[in-house]
Amino acid sequence: MNSDEIRTIYDEQLAAIGQALAHPIRIQILRLLEQGERCGCEIVPYFGLDQSGVSRHLTALRRAGLIASRRDGVRIYWHLAGDYVRDLLDTATKIAAGDH
Repeated sequence: MNSDEIRTIYDEQLAAIGQALAHPIRIQILRLLEQGERCGCEIVPYFGLDQSGVSRHLTALRRAGLIASRRDGVRIYWHLAGDYVRDLLDTATKIAAGDH
């Protein structure tokens, strides 16, 4: 099998997901959003970062396709992009815990 045979159209997106999950705060944001949709203003106090820091993390998660948002007036509400994100977190946690 050569490199062309193992390369897929999804490899770059998978790498983006890996990069998004490479920061503990981003994982914690996903865990927070597992509990339900949150306004960005509700997320900031959990992490002791300023709004711009949280915004950068949210942007990385959105670009990776892990979260989505909706606007309601001036507020932006964030939620998991789908149940597959919860499944991904569960699987990654099992791997981290050695439960494979």
